[in-house]
Amino acid sequence: MRVYWVRHAAAVRRSEWRGAERLRPLTGGGHRQAQRLLDLFGGVAIEHLLTSPDLRCRQTLEPLAAQRGLPVRLDARLGSGRSAAGALALLDELERRTAVLCSHGDVIPRVIDRLRAEGLRLERELVCDKGSVWIVEGEPGRRARARYVAPPAKSREPGLAEIEADDAAPLESEKLRVAVLDLGSTSFHLLVADATPTGEIRRVLREREMLRLGALVASGGRIPEEVCARAVDAARQLHRRAVAADAEQVLAVATSALRDARNGRQLARRIGESLGVSVRVLSGEQEARLIFAAFRQRLAIRDAPHLGIDLGGGSLEIALGDDTDVHWETTLPLGVARLHGELGREDPMPRAARDAIRARVRGSLSGVVREIARHRPLECIGAGGTLSALARRILTRRTSWPARGVNQLFLPVSELREVAAELVASTHDERLRMPGLQKQRADLLPTGAVVLECLANELGLAGFTVSNWGLREGVILEALGLAGSDPSPLRSRGAGA
Repeated sequence: MRVYWVRHAAAVRRSEWRGAERLRPLTGGGHRQAQRLLDLFGGVAIEHLLTSPDLRCRQTLEPLAAQRGLPVRLDARLGSGRSAAGALALLDELERRTAVLCSHGDVIPRVIDRLRAEGLRLERELVCDKGSVWIVEGEPGRRARARYVAPPAKSREPGLAEIEADDAAPLESEKLRVAVLDLGSTSFHLLVADATPTGEIRRVLREREMLRLGALVASGGRIPEEVCARAVDAARQLHRRAVAADAEQVLAVATSALRDARNGRQLARRIGESLGVSVRVLSGEQEARLIFAAFRQRLAIRDAPHLGIDLGGGSLEIALGDDTDVHWETTLPLGVARLHGELGREDPMPRAARDAIRARVRGSLSGVVREIARHRPLECIGAGGTLSALARRILTRRTSWPARGVNQLFLPVSELREVAAELVASTHDERLRMPGLQKQRADLLPTGAVVLECLANELGLAGFTVSNWGLREGVILEALGLAGSDPSPLRSRGAGA
């Protein structure tokens, strides 16, 4: 066993923080401490990243997660005030995998002290400074030892590159390779993944074809014939890739653009006939529920209300739920491609366009704000290409590192506001030169940033936690019977079934 126990980096003082304790963030120095952990872990083959749900712990592991492209799993057993028993049970679940666990100054000493009582040998006295690491190797009673590494700013150690780890274990044997074809408003997406009956989903292939159907529907109410032909061809190409990837079954769903276009359902039938696959046109409420099911499976949602959003090309899906069910959901016509086509085409975006987008968001939310305030959600989890693109830009600005993964990254409203101002004031060519920004979204991103900034302001959100699971994973979970809705069981009959 080799586990790295990281105490979170320096955070804003409690006396200076007016928000929820769980959302108390790192200071600027704390972010630099978190960044310096990259040197400490240089060359270490890490299999798992786990953290307390508290924001300061999540931010401590964000640079490491982004560099390695690893997801960060939230686990309440690492939370402040928790006993050693829960954390030790978590160690048993890791089954000798190499893992980095980020927790608090009260929890880590309890764990180390408990292990010491079981035979763990400490190489120095038990201290736990912010940003420090305790490296626990071996098993108690079998020459196990614990080595302390001071916070990166104080440490003289060059790194931990001498430590190796075994390859990640494969998925359990009972799995199915499934493909989800998501016919969206901005693009058509393909996800091919291996899924297990317990809801573990491991991505095998992701492909995308940009079509921008949402803007066409917003401007004309229907999809022109030549674009319909392109859409059928794009779906056919993605289906071929799913078959080539040995998908045993294809699940096809359509969202806002095909739901709202006058000829959308006709196009959905045409695509289905071309592929030999039934295309299901989701209602906005169904879409919101499937997205929240993915959030529930991916993140540590507790038995308290959480807000879930997905900002797509044609609509904004909103759901309120907890770890057992979705209690309320809605869909709003606030998709990025839709609003960009109607209000945000000028470049750079003039003040009048920005004000018009904000007015549209406020108007659409007029009946929603009271309902959300009534449930008092702990935090907001978000998905969608726009939010992920903004997260990559924010992370690149924050760390100067290329952002590989943004799952579970927390985006404070303050940083979102800064990036929104930067994007709105820039030209398309200037955005193309911004580190961390994808060229496919360079035209739409200012509109999306304004929508999300206004959404956070109107709902009183501290920020957004990014999920890299969304609708496509929710469709898989539903088919497995794990989404809290009527399942459509997966069958092992081939990609054209």
